[in-house]
Amino acid sequence: MCDFGITALVTSIVATAVSTTMGVVSSVQQGKAQQAQYNYQAEVARNNAKIAQANADQQRQEGIEESRLQRIKTLQAIGKQQTAMAANGIDISSGTALDIIEDTSAMGELDALTTRYNSETQAIAYEQQANNFTNQANLDVFAGENAYRSGVTNAISTGVNGLGNAASVAGKWYSGNSIGNNRKTSGTKVSGGISGDLITFA
Repeated sequence: MCDFGITALVTSIVATAVSTTMGVVSSVQQGKAQQAQYNYQAEVARNNAKIAQANADQQRQEGIEESRLQRIKTLQAIGKQQTAMAANGIDISSGTALDIIEDTSAMGELDALTTRYNSETQAIAYEQQANNFTNQANLDVFAGENAYRSGVTNAISTGVNGLGNAASVAGKWYSGNSIGNNRKTSGTKVSGGISGDLITFA
């Protein structure tokens, strides 16, 4: 009976240890898996941020180039106006002719500035996207770190609970065996008969 009890105790403790170990490993692995997923999402967000920033730079550069081309077109238009007026003997340095040339210049510059403004607006929108993606990447990294810490915390909790269960099983076994031993050795002496006889009642 004693050997059977010890075997049962060892079996129970081993089972508890195995279960605890598996729980600890599972918690840590789950935390790592979640962290890896968040890190992947963060990397995707970083790449999207780079793309958005590249789009912003390209849009801004296109705005600069288009506004430059618009100014060239304006100068060409003014040149044609001046040539036509001069061919007709019109003084282009004053009066209506000068007003027409100045209006053409002003409208051309307005078109150039409008083009630049529109491109800059789009570039700023792309930069805002880049910032949003960067912020999301930072949040994903933070969430991954929290997931890993949570997994470690759960692993520690599982380990502590497992140790507590093992100790509880051992304590119950020890307590039960102590009571059984006490019952086996307890008895009642009665008067009469041979002196010192010990009668044990079941």
